Amino acid sequence: QARFVRPSACSAAGRRLGRPFRRGLSSGALFRPPRAQVGKHGAMARLPFESSRVKLIFAEDDFVFQEIAKPAILRAGIPDESVFMAENGEEALEFLDQLQSGDINDPIVMLLDMRMPTMDGDTAAKKVQELQAAGKLKREPYLVCCSAGFTQVVFGGEDGSDRTFHLTMPKPFSNNEVALVLENAAKWWGPGSVSTPVAARGGGGAGKDFDKAAVCTIIVDHEPICRMALSTALSVQGIDEDKVVMCDGPDEVADALKEAQATPGAPLMLVLAQSQWADAVADFGSLANKPFLVCSSVADGGPSSERFDAVLPSGFQQSDMKDLLEKFRTWWARCP
Repeated sequence: QARFVRPSACSAAGRRLGRPFRRGLSSGALFRPPRAQVGKHGAMARLPFESSRVKLIFAEDDFVFQEIAKPAILRAGIPDESVFMAENGEEALEFLDQLQSGDINDPIVMLLDMRMPTMDGDTAAKKVQELQAAGKLKREPYLVCCSAGFTQVVFGGEDGSDRTFHLTMPKPFSNNEVALVLENAAKWWGPGSVSTPVAARGGGGAGKDFDKAAVCTIIVDHEPICRMALSTALSVQGIDEDKVVMCDGPDEVADALKEAQATPGAPLMLVLAQSQWADAVADFGSLANKPFLVCSSVADGGPSSERFDAVLPSGFQQSDMKDLLEKFRTWWARCP
């Protein structure tokens, strides 16, 4: 496994305005780099496209957009260690160069923001084309433009006459846009390819399968920033943010629990910022869908309450969240 060294960080820039909306290219005019023709020329065969094999280079200098976008990328089935964050086009090209020594069966997707300091996305994409034309890329990337001037995924770049990019997608983007990008990247990669994550496919055995994407979560905390931090950390671990309900205090919990009963059989988790709030939801016997109860304000190294199925330290990390979900999985398997 190659080890990648992050290119030198670039100095700052803020949120940028995108260009006005322009109609993208039709699929017939889609720029197709030589990589898409490998199979047709009888060159070395490649494995089918799998999201779990994708190496994704994401060039975005705005930290806020990075934090919003990365959970959607991870939920699409791309492993965290396969996402390479760059702050400008030069860093993105350095990552692309490092990836050239990797497995040719691993597709490379480059998401390039159009407005970045040092080198913007359009310039970086044209540099990629130059490398392709010179035959200097063993592994060629699928090029995606990220633009605030768009509201949906379209073929081509921002300009209707621009064939630099395969696709342009809006920013900030969500699960649906990432899914469309991977679907079209799979078509570009070759016939018989799929973009669905292996873990998301059907065909599982009988019994109670624990699907993190199906988990319903209720987060109860007076502090909005704490609720958001918990939601973001859970989404990184595969929890669907659309199934997360945030409550300001225990008074709102009863209604949230009642609404959660409308999805029978789905794993349900209730995260409380204060241990005494468990009194508000003590009558679990009347609920058909009983929640996995978590306290999120336990001091590091402090004792856990017997009233809770699990606890999170007040200064939790992703490793703590991963352990929490493993406990949830075990608890779920034991539930009748």
